Amino acid sequence: MSPKNLDLNSRLKRLKRLIDVASGRKRAELVLKDAELVNVLTEEIYPADIAISDNLIAGVGNYSGIKEIDCRDFFAVPGLIDGHTHIEMSMLTLTEFARIVVPRGNTAVIADPHEIANVLGVDGVKLMIDEAKYIPIRFFCMAPSCVPSSNLETGGAVITDREIEELLSMEEVIGVAEVMRFSDVVSGNEEFLKKILVSGKVDGHAPFLSGKALNAYISAGIQTDHESVSFEEAREKLRLGMKIMVREGSVAKNLKDLIELVKKGNRNVMLVTDGDRNLNDLIKKGYLDYVYRKAVKEGIDAIKALQMCTVNPAEHYGLNIGSITPGKFADIVILSDLENFKVERVIFNGKILDGGDFHRRYQYPEKAKNTIKARKISKEDIKLDPKDGKKTRVIKLIEGELLTDELIVEKISDSINKIVVLERHKGTNRIGKGFVYGFGIKSGAIASTIAHDSHNIIAVGDANDDDYIVKAVNRLIELQGGIVVVNKNGVFELQLEIAGLMTEKSTDEVMKKLRLIHQQLEEMGCKLEAPIIALSFLALPVIPKLKITDYGLVDVGRQEVVDVFVD
Repeated sequence: MSPKNLDLNSRLKRLKRLIDVASGRKRAELVLKDAELVNVLTEEIYPADIAISDNLIAGVGNYSGIKEIDCRDFFAVPGLIDGHTHIEMSMLTLTEFARIVVPRGNTAVIADPHEIANVLGVDGVKLMIDEAKYIPIRFFCMAPSCVPSSNLETGGAVITDREIEELLSMEEVIGVAEVMRFSDVVSGNEEFLKKILVSGKVDGHAPFLSGKALNAYISAGIQTDHESVSFEEAREKLRLGMKIMVREGSVAKNLKDLIELVKKGNRNVMLVTDGDRNLNDLIKKGYLDYVYRKAVKEGIDAIKALQMCTVNPAEHYGLNIGSITPGKFADIVILSDLENFKVERVIFNGKILDGGDFHRRYQYPEKAKNTIKARKISKEDIKLDPKDGKKTRVIKLIEGELLTDELIVEKISDSINKIVVLERHKGTNRIGKGFVYGFGIKSGAIASTIAHDSHNIIAVGDANDDDYIVKAVNRLIELQGGIVVVNKNGVFELQLEIAGLMTEKSTDEVMKKLRLIHQQLEEMGCKLEAPIIALSFLALPVIPKLKITDYGLVDVGRQEVVDVFVD
């Protein structure tokens, strides 16, 4: 139970106990003895005992405890905090996600659940908050600001300033999530600005925004940005008072491009994942612990890298975690190797964690399932024949980036795939149709209900044989969400029954199905490192340059639908 929910007498009793332990009048329940404490405030490492009372750090120095753990020659660091993430992108429930990442030292997340919110609205956010109550992870939540993220796609819900105020009344909700509709801010759209005014903490999302437009955006109270892809872009935002979140995921990898900014160890810089870690990478390489290790390997001082994953986000969001100091929640990671972040033990909320802490005790209700309202399609529905005398506008995928480019081609070659987006929420069956270069599929198709941000059905396949796309989309509708690959070998699928985004299946079962899907994609000619994530971002109409929604091809810079065929 949160201390805020206790009555005054209970809180007073806890506080007196904490002070008694801190002052040495009483023994602590748990003491980590002789640890090499990594102080992220003073950038020092020195031996100390860490005394824990209830779920808080009582003192650092020389203490005795009812239970003591010998930590001599081991490092004690604060639990890692991902300052910006989307849990739904793991395709797992929060319980399964925590089971993977917390034992690696990732004890807290600041999540923007706008993926599930775009399908289920405020109810979806509340479901994730409810699940978090049953598991050992600190789930801090930002109220989604952009549901929908654009007026050029069909979403499943709308969140207004009134719903945001409702969410902010909850203890777990600590601010307003990334403001993707920067044009609405810069133009002074009053209805949108109301969403910003209801909170003191507002995250940003402003790729390539610069000059006076950036000044206008920041002046509205937006404090962070995770979309910088160059040192110059990040430096301009930092100079104007923004906190910079350096994203390093499975697809969007910005650490190397921003390395000179990160090397300086600025306390206004954080390392984040943005939820962009595919499940294979989560299991094999890690979560934010992987980002930390990569930063150190790139030449960042270990303590400065640690600051960007602990105290920096904690101080920005006003959280009672992020450093090993008196009064903070006792979320502590014991390491045998600081630079490689080799975890020996995790203490969460004052308790030593073991595998039994992650048993699933939460079931998603039926209202979170059966969310696909689309009807099955035919080849005629996705027909897109070139026009005489016309060239074709093609989305060019850029591997390793969420950004795309635009190609104008004379004819559709074998290296170009067809791409379609089918509206799934309202039953309109509106279909956006186009072409994409860089996916590499030959003789087959993939369809998915993971399509940022509105999560309509997106499919890419052989441009010369629409049967594959039709079969993949129709099977996806039968499954009520997930990922489907169709090729000459058959049908390969992973059902994501929760909002078409997540599943209650175990990590092992999900990985088994994903490996088979990736194997088939590779045999079909797709060589992308993270094809499912890459596919999902082709439908995101707030990141340049050319994307596709159920309305059709979208020129993100102009914020308008454009023709597939051009003169």
